[in-house]
Amino acid sequence: MNPHHRVVILTGATQGIGRATAYTLAESGCRLALVARHAMPLQQLAHELHVKGGVAVAIPTDMGEPDQATDLVRKTTAIFGKLDVVINNAGIGVYGALADLNEAEARRVMEVNYFGPVALMKAALPALKANPDGGLIINVSSIIGRRSMPNMGGYCATKGALERMAESLRLEVKSANIRVSTVYPGVTRTPFATNSLGKPTVPLRNPGLRGAPPAWVAQAILETIRNERRDVFITWLDRAFVLGNALLPSLMDRILLQYQRLREIR
Repeated sequence: MNPHHRVVILTGATQGIGRATAYTLAESGCRLALVARHAMPLQQLAHELHVKGGVAVAIPTDMGEPDQATDLVRKTTAIFGKLDVVINNAGIGVYGALADLNEAEARRVMEVNYFGPVALMKAALPALKANPDGGLIINVSSIIGRRSMPNMGGYCATKGALERMAESLRLEVKSANIRVSTVYPGVTRTPFATNSLGKPTVPLRNPGLRGAPPAWVAQAILETIRNERRDVFITWLDRAFVLGNALLPSLMDRILLQYQRLREIR
């Protein structure tokens, strides 16, 4: 799909991967419906993109409130006249072993990371089906949605659930010319850890593990719009992590246990 003049809903637009993606897509000629909870930073981002020649509107929406998804799609199509791409990027984390997991926090993360995106995909289907070119749905997941990490099971479960729903949806809407892609970032330099719920029991990040810049993920998302690949990894290490777990899951168990112990003694 040529990104130029495509109408894109981008959730989680004001920070990290979302903010980098907003700039990358605007520079490529996409027309953006920017989505986040708080109106002020969202409107500031829309203004910044306008100054640089981009086309963007701010539509404050809480992805943790699935009932707001229909209104988001309605506003987007009223402004732009159509919808081409939905990017489910908004997400929050939660730390804690199962024994210590706060149920209210875990439910909030599931609402934002799973039920919100599902509601948006469902709300967008009529608009995408009405588009003569069909449409594209991109879910931003994580490599730890494919292989869960200790003390992050609550977060990993939300990403795994979204991935399984995307697999089902891909086949359900194929005849309507709607395509579904999933992007799997690994460790990325964003405020994710700072913004996460719960209390980590070990240091949040290995000091030697810097992670990929958000711009790399943003570029991968742009390339996904262009080539509509089914599964997209950011680095070869991300792909190796997932492939290694698929081939040798017991070995990956031992590696992650050792990694956990090393973090605990830092």
